[in-house]
Amino acid sequence: MKTISKILLGSVAVAGIGAGVAYTTQPDLKNQVNTLTPGTHKAGKTTVDDTKTNEKLATTVIGLYGANHLENNAHWKQVPVAFKSSTTLMKEPRTNTLTVYRILVPNTNQTDAPYYELSGSDHNTVTFYDGTSTTPLAKVDLATVVKYVNAHYSDQQQQDCATRIKIQYS
Repeated sequence: MKTISKILLGSVAVAGIGAGVAYTTQPDLKNQVNTLTPGTHKAGKTTVDDTKTNEKLATTVIGLYGANHLENNAHWKQVPVAFKSSTTLMKEPRTNTLTVYRILVPNTNQTDAPYYELSGSDHNTVTFYDGTSTTPLAKVDLATVVKYVNAHYSDQQQQDCATRIKIQYS
């Protein structure tokens, strides 16, 4: 009889826990990712090395940084809007060692989309440009970019954006 009562008590306890979970409200992570609301999540863990082996992740990190730090620029502030759906990254080789990366945001094309380039001996410097000018808007160390984005966007938010990026070559 003792064994049966333990099993029954255990079943009631598990059923009670299960019922409690059914009524618990969980945050809508997909909605959070789609809105790209910074600061409402665990910190990201992306590294500089991760960005060097994953162009889509690099574009996500650099794009989010640019959108937040160049918010007065009409093109860069549209990057989060572009990241909510399928986004095209145009890679334009300029020389044997220099490639620029254009993020096709709404109402832009390959000739006027905001872009960035990676420079320095280890490609650790990001230079941001408006799509209509060759004058740099900002020049930032890649580690600073990654640190900022990790502090404001979760790994899930970063990965969600990265999976929507399509890379094309011009």
